[in-house]
Amino acid sequence: MRIRELGERPAPQIRQLFHIWESSVKETHLFLSPSGIEMIGNGVPQALQAVPHLIIAEDTQALPVAFMGIDNRRLEMLFLAPEECGKGLGAAVGGIWYRAV
Repeated sequence: MRIRELGERPAPQIRQLFHIWESSVKETHLFLSPSGIEMIGNGVPQALQAVPHLIIAEDTQALPVAFMGIDNRRLEMLFLAPEECGKGLGAAVGGIWYRAV
């Protein structure tokens, strides 16, 4: 597992992160309707581009499996691919944020 901050954010990588966001939200945000998820999702690519610090976790094949966004020392977003939940990845990624503030 590799955790790193993204500088440039090309569209293919943003799409990969969007898919993590979408699958995570569908798995964990059961209070949202499909149309609510879609409505919120419309703004996710822009949010991923705009957040000042975007940290990703990559698997052994260099594919993103989690990400977090930090703005002004605030954790604005933290999402993991559902299959990665329960493995300590959220704590590992979040620990970077904690040390950064």
